[in-house]
Amino acid sequence: MNKANISFQLYTARKFQPFKDVLNYIASTGIKNVELFALADFDEKELKDLLEQNNLTSISAHVSLESFENLQNLLNKIKYLNIKHVIIPAPKAIPGKNFEEFFNLSENDWINLGKEISNYIKVFKDNDLTLGYHNHSFEFIKLSSGKYPMELILDQNENLKFEIDLGWATAGKVNPGDWIEKYKNRIIACHLKDFYTNNDMLNHSNQSSIGEGFINWKELLFKISTTPCEVIAIEHDDPNNYKEYIKKSLDYLMKI
Repeated sequence: MNKANISFQLYTARKFQPFKDVLNYIASTGIKNVELFALADFDEKELKDLLEQNNLTSISAHVSLESFENLQNLLNKIKYLNIKHVIIPAPKAIPGKNFEEFFNLSENDWINLGKEISNYIKVFKDNDLTLGYHNHSFEFIKLSSGKYPMELILDQNENLKFEIDLGWATAGKVNPGDWIEKYKNRIIACHLKDFYTNNDMLNHSNQSSIGEGFINWKELLFKISTTPCEVIAIEHDDPNNYKEYIKKSLDYLMKI
């Protein structure tokens, strides 16, 4: 792979602020694009200045569904930052519940989530933006009907795009290659997330640099190359050293 084709999900370095230093380091590695997160928490002018100072782009961003309540303000921020792909990273937060419980939904709840997201597709399209959904492992826990939450979301509207997190799909005990094939024409972005072992994959300490784990990246990246995917982002949920994570991951990916 070419470094220019590898993006970095900024969430990985959220504990190593200031972001000024983080973005400076990312640029020094040869990475050209970062995927943003929690967009509502950033001052767009300050963020754009930092990106431009480091010759970085941000063509995709994770944006919570809650932030859609102030839609015009959100659209203004997205367009100001020259973002192209808007990705909803998870269901809405449930007050008083931990993250995993946000996904404890019934089949009707998952269908309604897909419909709610789909209601925004036209307004994003009218603004020359794409709207997609990013999976965790929980969307691959089969429901009593035999359906997967992930398909219930995506099947509500054929124009809803997909950012497939290949690591979380693996943690969900499905074959991510099958899901690449199933939604081949709708994948606009993907996350690379690796694990040392296939046990306890929800434990962040089990996450490794890309290539240090057990996932067959050569096979999956070949399959991704047959899709419209424009963002291939490396991500670790809680690295001890984000610089070491980036270096090791890039060193491995450059050999593929």
